[in-house]
Amino acid sequence: MPNTSSNPLVLINTNYGPLTVELYPQHAPATVANFLAYVDADFYAGTLFHRVIDQFMVQGGGFDHALQPKPTSTPIALESNTGLNHERGTIAMARTSEPDSATAQFFVNTANNAWLNYQSPSQPGYAVFGKVIDGMDVVDAIGQTKTARFSFNGIHYQDIPYPYFLSIYSADRYTLAETLQPTSHTLQGNSYGVAIASYSGSRLEYGVKLNGSSKSLTVTKIDGQHSSETVTDAARLHFTDGQYAYDLNGNAGKTALLINAAAGLTALTPDTVGVGLNLFDQGWSLQEVAQVVVNIGLFNQLSHADFVKTVYQNVVGSAPDAATQASFTALLDNGEATQAQLLALAANTDFNASTVNLVGLAQMGLAYA
Repeated sequence: MPNTSSNPLVLINTNYGPLTVELYPQHAPATVANFLAYVDADFYAGTLFHRVIDQFMVQGGGFDHALQPKPTSTPIALESNTGLNHERGTIAMARTSEPDSATAQFFVNTANNAWLNYQSPSQPGYAVFGKVIDGMDVVDAIGQTKTARFSFNGIHYQDIPYPYFLSIYSADRYTLAETLQPTSHTLQGNSYGVAIASYSGSRLEYGVKLNGSSKSLTVTKIDGQHSSETVTDAARLHFTDGQYAYDLNGNAGKTALLINAAAGLTALTPDTVGVGLNLFDQGWSLQEVAQVVVNIGLFNQLSHADFVKTVYQNVVGSAPDAATQASFTALLDNGEATQAQLLALAANTDFNASTVNLVGLAQMGLAYA
């Protein structure tokens, strides 16, 4: 897509993929200058989209991965009476209830939000300063991600992407290329024939977007004038600093589901994922891998009742009631089912898929060693 405007462009790269924003300095000069100052200072690298409300907006650019606010510059005066409206795809500055309080945080409207427009001096609204011109599918995926409410270090958060943070890798000025050249991946296979596309840079140097309809991947080199290609021949990507599986409807999904059922989301580490992925790539069934899990000592110190309670808690997010506990424990006590069979059954439930958030994992890729 050639850039026919002289307006500045910023590419925001996220772990869901890149999006391109065109800024409107002729309408909101101070707001654009403020945003570009943060961009030029590399402020947004390592921040999050920390507030996401479907069919409303996605907000980010203020908190790091420890959920700590990043120090900002002096707040700016509100530029909302500019003729720019809060239409779907527009980007605006977040602020407190005080009109002149915006610093670094921004949001992208995922719907037409006319009630945020300037109404009067007493209802000044929020300052629009640009629009997403490429990557609204990425914004929409962010807007539909799973969120939660929780307290951390005495601060209450709501509508925050969870169980996985939604990262902003970088935000940089760039010129939209007239012709996009392929990023030139090298295709290889693991020892079991699974196709892998390898790239010569680190993960942060690339934008990776899952194309929902075809399950293909669009990989973009983030280098000022970005180059891009669609990868249909591999669902695994290797970078110089990490490996990612995007086949969450296949072996990567089975791996994530089984690990969560057995040990919870904190066990989704690259090393553990790599072990499970290797077994599934060899053609092992879910129950066969579940048998490996129960044989390695994870559960052999647990009573049948504690086994049921542990797996149920991991899958559902709460302890089983007495009747459910007794029912599943009896299956084990009476020899009607094995731990491996129950673990495989639990892993393959809709409850578990929801807890793991396979949709979100498919957008960002599952890291493995």
